[in-house]
Amino acid sequence: MKNIFLNSNNLTIGYGNEIVIKNLSLSLSNEKNYEIIGKNGSGKTTLSNFISYNFEGNLFDSVITRDKLDISEISPKATLLENLTLDENVAYFTHYLGIDEETINSKLNKFKLTDYRNDSIKNFSSGMIKRSELAICDIKNPDVLCIDEPLNYLDKEGIEILEDLLNIRSSDNRCSILSSQESLNILTNMETVNLNEV
Repeated sequence: MKNIFLNSNNLTIGYGNEIVIKNLSLSLSNEKNYEIIGKNGSGKTTLSNFISYNFEGNLFDSVITRDKLDISEISPKATLLENLTLDENVAYFTHYLGIDEETINSKLNKFKLTDYRNDSIKNFSSGMIKRSELAICDIKNPDVLCIDEPLNYLDKEGIEILEDLLNIRSSDNRCSILSSQESLNILTNMETVNLNEV
């Protein structure tokens, strides 16, 4: 299969001597969408972190081939800088990309954040923080976007905006990887990585 950016027939990862995921066969294409499902403790977050270059653990004897792609991750724990405003966070996370102001304005407006650009993140609700993280990822437009527990903190409108983002990424052949306890049925063309079966 073409455009495989991550492949392993025996992915075994964990922390110290503790194995979290053992002998997982994994092959990911940057033109497909995936859902990682599994019960609590099955390794969903660990796998998402590994895919996103945010894993600090042990790979044991895993044989892995991977291409270096631009990958962004939204985890359950917010990564925005709470003492900065939304605009300052956007600048902090995207300044190296040279994105024009018109694009930034359009993306923030899409996520209904225009009126909050000068507000400090520490005053945002959990839902507003999640929207802000999604907006920043949309501005960055990475090759691969990993979202751990994508529906957490989102209201109905937020979920609709998320679905729109994922559908646009899919139509642009950009990979999105969602991680949750069960299938969310947000996208119709998703392949499943079921950690309950490992």
